[in-house]
Amino acid sequence: MIVGYIEGISNERGFDHSINLFERGLLTSLDVLSLVVFIEETFHLEISGDDIDMASFGTVDGLVSLIITKQEQKTTGRSDAASS
Repeated sequence: MIVGYIEGISNERGFDHSINLFERGLLTSLDVLSLVVFIEETFHLEISGDDIDMASFGTVDGLVSLIITKQEQKTTGRSDAASS
């Protein structure tokens, strides 16, 4: 789902999931806003400003990791502060 969304806004297909999406020109800072909304609506998650960093939003792998972490936190009822 994430790859399809990024392919749709970037018009590029078949890119490596570990490449930096910003350095490659696939995402801009404005795209991040729509990507946050997409993730929140698609996965029923809340993305905070603290979640938006290069480690999480710089690569597809980082986005997948963020989504998995958020889903686990939602399932267990724990936030970042509670799990630290």
